[in-house]
Amino acid sequence: MSNVFPVLGFDIGGTKIAACLAMSDGKILASGRVDNRMRKPDEVLPDLVKEGKRLLKEAGITGEQLRAIGIDSPSPMDFEKGLICSPCNMNGWDDVPIRDYLAKAFETEAFFDNDANGAGLAEWIFGAGQGCKNMLYLTMSTGIGGGIICNGKLVRGSKYLAGEVGHFCLDPHGPKCNCGLTGCYEAFCGGLATANHIREELAKKPELSMITKLVDGDLSKIDNAVLEKAVRAGDDYAIRFWEDMMEHNAQGIGSLMNIFDPEVIVLGTIAVHTGDLFMKPLLEKLPKYTWPQHVKACKVLPSKLGRTIGELSGVSVALNFLYERGEWQLPW
Repeated sequence: MSNVFPVLGFDIGGTKIAACLAMSDGKILASGRVDNRMRKPDEVLPDLVKEGKRLLKEAGITGEQLRAIGIDSPSPMDFEKGLICSPCNMNGWDDVPIRDYLAKAFETEAFFDNDANGAGLAEWIFGAGQGCKNMLYLTMSTGIGGGIICNGKLVRGSKYLAGEVGHFCLDPHGPKCNCGLTGCYEAFCGGLATANHIREELAKKPELSMITKLVDGDLSKIDNAVLEKAVRAGDDYAIRFWEDMMEHNAQGIGSLMNIFDPEVIVLGTIAVHTGDLFMKPLLEKLPKYTWPQHVKACKVLPSKLGRTIGELSGVSVALNFLYERGEWQLPW
């Protein structure tokens, strides 16, 4: 069988779903979006089929030529049964059999994994992790999730929960995490946690920072983009907050380097959007938290795929399953 064939991917999110038809060498043939904002699965699933068939028609690919479908979704999920199991930002998505639904609709194999694994696989197969056997991908977005490649294989764990890199403890006396634990890496550096922390402080003292003016007094609008603007503008509060956040990022990433000894660590969203504002202090602080051997041997990089990672993550889920079965070879 040829190593180059078409694959259809779906990257499931709480507000939108990215659909992508690509060849297994990474060439994107067609892509689109399906709205998932406040919609139930019985409304969305038929639209996924409609959008997938539109992409096939646009690219001139027949259903018989389609090799596989890949789907990645937020957790929790039932990996073995292919079910989406009530993610916190997808109300009504309770035990939805998305894998089998799409497999039946397109009359081909469908494969399913979580979204952090999907993004990590995309970066490994087509992005900054190409050519390495040991890589970590960190989502660095609303929360901090991860995809772990060890000795050329995705690590899933005994309960398919491996890669929850945002939930090891940096400080047992730290803030409460959304997961229920205390002092997690994500509780210090996740986008939602940092925004909530700033809101709490500015609600008590709005005059502490120009951030209050940047959001016209509406603290609900605070996010990492607003924080970045304030830092670049020289706001004292924002700069101190950013420095503290970067210290914790170095602590978290340094610990991961010590544990996994990867060749590459690839960082998502915030590292991509803020560039050197994020990467420079991180690289400067890392030697405090990891051995010199790791600092020298491991590359820490922002995502190469950037905003297109969602388009290739579902596709990469399918390709990885075929790779694990020996039915496809990595394109490098």
